[in-house]
Amino acid sequence: EPPPSRRAGGDRRGPPDRRQTARYQRSRTVTWSEGVPPNTVVVSGAWWNATRPDEPLVSVAEDEAGRLEVRPGSRLEFEAGGRIVNARVACVHRTEAVRPGSSIDYIFSPGVLDGLPATYYGGVRVEPRAVGGLQKVLYERYPTVTVVNIADVLEIVQDVVDQVALVTRFVSAFTILAGAIILASSVAGSRFRRIREVAILKTVGATRARIAGILSVEFAILGGVAGLMGSLLATGFSALALDRLF
Repeated sequence: EPPPSRRAGGDRRGPPDRRQTARYQRSRTVTWSEGVPPNTVVVSGAWWNATRPDEPLVSVAEDEAGRLEVRPGSRLEFEAGGRIVNARVACVHRTEAVRPGSSIDYIFSPGVLDGLPATYYGGVRVEPRAVGGLQKVLYERYPTVTVVNIADVLEIVQDVVDQVALVTRFVSAFTILAGAIILASSVAGSRFRRIREVAILKTVGATRARIAGILSVEFAILGGVAGLMGSLLATGFSALALDRLF
């Protein structure tokens, strides 16, 4: 495909990033749509209203538009199957990250890609015992159709998740054990000071129940504060991980 400088329809400022240039030297997956696809919003420009516009139009993903420095009105040139497609950027769109289906950065208006090879995706829900028979029938009647059993993929993913959970539980158990050891050492280290405090309290007339109550309240407050701080830190790190990683 043409390098970014030819695709952007204008001069680029500074030398292009080698990684981005290599990204555009290999094939890209494109599609067409009459209306705005689900989970997609138009950031700038306007989607085509006609079923078959008079000129080739394309909608570019927001990230790709930033890399190529294009905006509505720019022109992009594609080469597919020995045919050159010169399309005007009608709009820039943004697609939600969490959605079913793959991510496609270039969406053409209907009719632009007519006559070019296309790949269609579909899904069907089948009982586990019937999967093998369905795959056999599809292979006999449609040899070019690729059948992927998502249940096998989910099983592999579940195995990976179980291994990660096992490691997490091990680390948690190790942390709890280390905390218990540190707590025991702290109690042992302050043993003589506690004995002195108890002796003073008994001297001033404190009973065994009163001393037990005082120590219980002290340790309950310390444990509550430690638990609250641990819960706040765990919630904060979980929220950060969900926002940044997932």
